[in-house]
Amino acid sequence: MSIFGSDQGRCAARSWFETQQQEQPLLLLVDDVQLAAPDTIRRVDWLHSVLATRPLAIVLARIPGMGGPEMNRLFTRNSTHVERLALEPLDRTAVRALLADLLDAVPDERLAAMADDLGGNPRLVVDLVAGLRAERHLEMLNGCARLPARVLPRRLRTTLVHMVRSLTPLTRKLVQVGAAIGPRFPLADAAHLLREMPGNLLLSVDEAIAGGLLVEDDGQLTFPGQLLWRGAVESMPSSVLAAIRADAALMAASTLPASVSEAGKSAQLADAEAASPDLLPGWDELTGTEQRVASLVGSGMTNRQVARDAHMSSHTVNYHLRGIYRKLGIQSRVELARLIYQNRS
Repeated sequence: MSIFGSDQGRCAARSWFETQQQEQPLLLLVDDVQLAAPDTIRRVDWLHSVLATRPLAIVLARIPGMGGPEMNRLFTRNSTHVERLALEPLDRTAVRALLADLLDAVPDERLAAMADDLGGNPRLVVDLVAGLRAERHLEMLNGCARLPARVLPRRLRTTLVHMVRSLTPLTRKLVQVGAAIGPRFPLADAAHLLREMPGNLLLSVDEAIAGGLLVEDDGQLTFPGQLLWRGAVESMPSSVLAAIRADAALMAASTLPASVSEAGKSAQLADAEAASPDLLPGWDELTGTEQRVASLVGSGMTNRQVARDAHMSSHTVNYHLRGIYRKLGIQSRVELARLIYQNRS
């Protein structure tokens, strides 16, 4: 029954409630309330006023931080009649238990590792299993669910991108710019690229953390799982991603002290090499040097930066890039960045 939809639906709801015994307790459950229209809050108030004489409990569940300003005001209302419960991310044991329940089978290590990489978000675990089943990537044998290859199903990819695009505008930009910097980034760097004072991003940081997209770790912001980071990266057009990475590289080269800059470049180099896209068709045809150059260029480095960190000339970098483009069937560094971040394992 629609309580929040049309006037006809609300009239039907009123009629139904009026037929119930006055002393009968009523419980109203609304899931994914962040998807409701902005006037939902007024309709919740209407329901409360109509049923003021009844024992009534209304339970609203949402993804933290999502739903817009009116929904935020509803969830932050101070009242003796309002209680807020924050559900923490699932731990590894709970994720494995949820997987087994959804599959009615024991997940293999590859499947369990993918689920562990979703930041303890049960909705994403459900979408992972549903997507793998729909695309026929799972093999069931003797009570075991086997994932022959690490594949990100389209359903989960869509959910991850939607999570980012559903954020309030400034929070969305913070998450996307941070993702362009890397799976782990200092707030100061993201603020610099956004042309914002760090203090102006406090509410955005709170929203991103509450929504499970970022966590604080040793003074930096981190995506709690590689797949969440990948979703944030894929929520941006590849041209925008490449431009942000170029700005980040220039910032690191021009504004940081030499010792800090070298440490940052070393970390960027390590991240690029650790995240080789071994699912990318044609990757195995590249030589070791070509793979290293492709990873560095795909991480947003300029040819000059790649040459410095890989200890080769810029002409040699260009030579390797031509070979990389030919073997992967592409024509530009933008296409290379897109392919790498669409196929990382």
